[in-house]
Amino acid sequence: MFNALKTILTETKDPSLLPLEIWVGDSHEIYRGVHGYLKRLHQLDIDLPPVVIFPGHPLQISSFADYIQMPTLLNTFRFTIKVLVKLGKKYHWVSKWARRLIGRHWPKDRKYGYLVLSSDSTVGRKLKARNLTDDEAYEEVERKWRKYWWGLYLEAGSGNFERSIANRLDLVGRVRHYMNQINPKAVLITGGGISRQEQIIDLVKAGSDIIVVSSVLEKSNNPKELMSQFIKAVQFSENKITKE
Repeated sequence: MFNALKTILTETKDPSLLPLEIWVGDSHEIYRGVHGYLKRLHQLDIDLPPVVIFPGHPLQISSFADYIQMPTLLNTFRFTIKVLVKLGKKYHWVSKWARRLIGRHWPKDRKYGYLVLSSDSTVGRKLKARNLTDDEAYEEVERKWRKYWWGLYLEAGSGNFERSIANRLDLVGRVRHYMNQINPKAVLITGGGISRQEQIIDLVKAGSDIIVVSSVLEKSNNPKELMSQFIKAVQFSENKITKE
């Protein structure tokens, strides 16, 4: 994965095909690895796009990141959530401690709503989320929206291609319309079960600003080629929307 990303960053000639941001995260509470991964990125002799982390444990927070995603978790049984809920509280003392210790840049907060739509996924099982219909999910967004959110993340089925967010385009469109009325600048993030270019195109048309693709890249024998295809799909769909 690192070599695939490195190749795209160092060899892509067309700036429009470069990633706008690099997101790094791990929902399995692995303590080591994130900081080292980001350190390797910064050792590349290039101008990096902003690096964003959404960690599964406070020890994954790295001074090499530009932003840290701080979620407000929706649709989960809160008494079962351990590390992620505590992360928001621990982050402040961890950051103060680290600043004094190493005196480096520290990532800025990005607060957002995180709505898990299915229990039948990696994140859903971890957080004991309930299965939601489109109407239930939309009502959850309306009821719990916070004006200070940078954005909203609709997670349909991480690691489960049958539960893909691409199968819930009506919900994506409704949520985008609601967000445009409340705060047009808020970012709509969609993810879970995405494996094909056509799904990327459909999600952009439906109103997604950021599309999270992970499992299919991790399982691919050629993640570099797959990354390039997905980036081209986003570019194609954006150009088509502009013309229309």
